[in-house]
Amino acid sequence: MKTLLRFSIVMACIAILTGGINGCSDSGEDPGQTSTTMPVAPSEQQEQPGGVAQPMPPISDAELEKAAAAHLQITEINKNLQQSVQQTEDVKENQKLQIEANKQMVQAAENAGLDYETYNIIMQAVHQNPAMEGLFQQKLRALE
Repeated sequence: MKTLLRFSIVMACIAILTGGINGCSDSGEDPGQTSTTMPVAPSEQQEQPGGVAQPMPPISDAELEKAAAAHLQITEINKNLQQSVQQTEDVKENQKLQIEANKQMVQAAENAGLDYETYNIIMQAVHQNPAMEGLFQQKLRALE
């Protein structure tokens, strides 16, 4: 069951990644100004099983930086996966490639110091909060 949950979360991560972070604009905040946490607006909530919405926890600057580091690795893994999938038409081989890429993506998040659930929560918050997205973009640029 835990493996299925992990696979589902990673697949959601892939869906987010294939949508990309491109097209983000800076929030207009002072680039030198960073806070220790990024508050999430009350309207930005996670949907829990049973339809009950829970507010997202604050995300620290350190967690956002870890997510940016993981994102760079995960984006590369996803890019390599897409190239590999395009080179084969064998469905079973594609599934094997996907499973291996999922393991690598989970490992990339863990190597950056985040568990896969936290990484996915952060990425969801980044997509929902323009100010956080701008800060995330700054962290990505600093790491590149």
